[in-house]
Amino acid sequence: MQYTKPLSIIAVLVTAILLFYSNFIRADISFAQKPSQVQTSTVNPINEVESGAIIYTLSDKSVLTQIALDTKVQMDITGTINRVKLTQTFTNPSNDWVEGVYVFPLPADSAVDHLDMIIGKRIIEGQIKEFREAKKIYNQAKKAGKKVSLVEQQRPNIFTTKVANIGPGETITIAIEYQQAVRIDNDQFSIRFPMVVGERYIPGKKINTQPNALGNKANTHRVKDASKIAPPTDTNADRPVAISINLKAGFDTDSIISPYHQISIVETDKLTKHISLKNTQANRDFELTWQAHKTLTPTLALFTQQKGDDHYLMLMATPPADEVFKQSHTPREVIFIIDSSGSMMGSSMEQATNALIQAINRLKPTDRFNIIDFDSDFEVLFDTAIPAIDMNKRHGIRFAKHLVASGGTEPLEAIKFALLSKDEDSDKYLRQVIFLTDGQVGNEKELFRAVQQNIDDDRFFTIGIGSAPNDYLMTKMAEYGKGAFTYIGDIDEVEVKMGELFSKLESPAMTDININFPIDINADQALGSIADLYKGEAITAVYKLNAIPNKLTISGNTANGIFSKSISINANNSTEGINVLWARRKIDKMMDQYQAQYTKIDRDLIQADITSIALDHHLVSKFTSLIAVDVTPSKPGDKPLIIQAIAKKVKAAKTATNSTLWLLIGLIMMLLAIFTRKRQTI
Repeated sequence: MQYTKPLSIIAVLVTAILLFYSNFIRADISFAQKPSQVQTSTVNPINEVESGAIIYTLSDKSVLTQIALDTKVQMDITGTINRVKLTQTFTNPSNDWVEGVYVFPLPADSAVDHLDMIIGKRIIEGQIKEFREAKKIYNQAKKAGKKVSLVEQQRPNIFTTKVANIGPGETITIAIEYQQAVRIDNDQFSIRFPMVVGERYIPGKKINTQPNALGNKANTHRVKDASKIAPPTDTNADRPVAISINLKAGFDTDSIISPYHQISIVETDKLTKHISLKNTQANRDFELTWQAHKTLTPTLALFTQQKGDDHYLMLMATPPADEVFKQSHTPREVIFIIDSSGSMMGSSMEQATNALIQAINRLKPTDRFNIIDFDSDFEVLFDTAIPAIDMNKRHGIRFAKHLVASGGTEPLEAIKFALLSKDEDSDKYLRQVIFLTDGQVGNEKELFRAVQQNIDDDRFFTIGIGSAPNDYLMTKMAEYGKGAFTYIGDIDEVEVKMGELFSKLESPAMTDININFPIDINADQALGSIADLYKGEAITAVYKLNAIPNKLTISGNTANGIFSKSISINANNSTEGINVLWARRKIDKMMDQYQAQYTKIDRDLIQADITSIALDHHLVSKFTSLIAVDVTPSKPGDKPLIIQAIAKKVKAAKTATNSTLWLLIGLIMMLLAIFTRKRQTI
């Protein structure tokens, strides 16, 4: 019994440490008062999960997860258009007839226009329908025992596929096709393929507690479709994926890089490369970048297409940086908003902290700055922005180094504070808000509205952090805030990516950009006005025309006056798919208008227009779905149909520290200490 006293002492010490950790480690170390308290919910506490597996709920109510047996991605990149076919194969390993529900990510700008459901040797091609009609057809076919598949859009970057009447032991292949435009930034071309659905933090009060087809996520009064974007999770999923890419850049490439994956490259001819990615796990987004030789870097990409009586034109142009984007000496007021919620735990928090420190060091003494940290609540460094002198910058760096990732993801009040925290001197500065986050939230609409209503003359820049940031949230907020989006996926990229962002922040934008056509040309641009342009970015526009003109003129305002350039158009430079990109961007712009309406009559009118465009161009949208129905019943009428959702794999830590667990451990250790003391006295 000579060791009982030391054991009891150790137990008490461990208990004290655990209790201290439970009560204080989650609190952010701060240097100022928290100006506001935000009510939060921890409905959705998982960080990152993988998508692409069907969850089968069996007849005895048990749940069986069948991860995708095979995932293949085929990309064909021609110039500035990427055509993608995503094929995933599933097997029902149970003895039941089942209905599978499958949630998968796609790029936020993807135009989904094709679906094939392949069962054995049967190929059922999907048709586009108004979403209520498609759902009715699906339910009727499901009831009749027919194999049927339905693809719906839940967010512009999250889609759901339902597959009904999958027989015991049957293998089903779902093939989705979409199209997107290649991104151009700093003379670099790139595409991203999301392989992870980041688990969204869902704020608000639950409005339903009934189980749903996707799992255990409840809708709330702030996110009424939470159950549709948050499928259940699986901790032991094996998610192999293979990607094959044919790249026809239109020029001789100087470099082709995948920053987060190992790829193999084979030159099939002088201007075509075949790129492949094999036997990798789908645990982070895939990105491919390529550049031309400096002497061959194109400043203009212009393509045309004729579809029936309509003509389409896609333009990507990069103005000369030396003429348009000369460095500005205008003093700036920079407000940093940094996410320290639980979903940022690990490398994401390290990347965000390093990026913030680098940004602070870059500030000039004539600038002003402030820092806002948010998780379940938010906290500010200073009451208002203060001069970026060395003493204040050191204070900011110390604040950044003490950030700890924990709690929920509630950026709404932090964003409002950043945009409204002006004093009498703020008008003397160029005001820029920089938002660093992984963006894993479900209440995107609230955040968009906050930026739109409060942006005034400020500019809003977003930095996506981590392996799978919410690109829909980040790009839209930057668009509404007349800023730019930067993606940092690895700690080694911080210096280069932040340097590129600083070049944009420190250079005046090209504003009031117009594309002028001859007077006899009727031009319908998909996105309305063109956003402000920053150094290294390209002007992008897609038009529907009554005829292809011989020339057009680009003009815009710069710090040195008006920039204007005339461009000749070669109608022979034709390609396919521009009409699809035009329709996708047109729908995106009209959805902004739809969300801004306050009356049902006005929303219904815009919804009718969106539906018409989507049906004409065979596109999935908020109001249209792809439906594929087998013509003959396959499920025996006496067999029940079991609903089965598609799970995702847990990849990282929860978004909040489990203080209850620590308290329980502490209590056990305390009881152990008491017990050992009693044994000692016996």
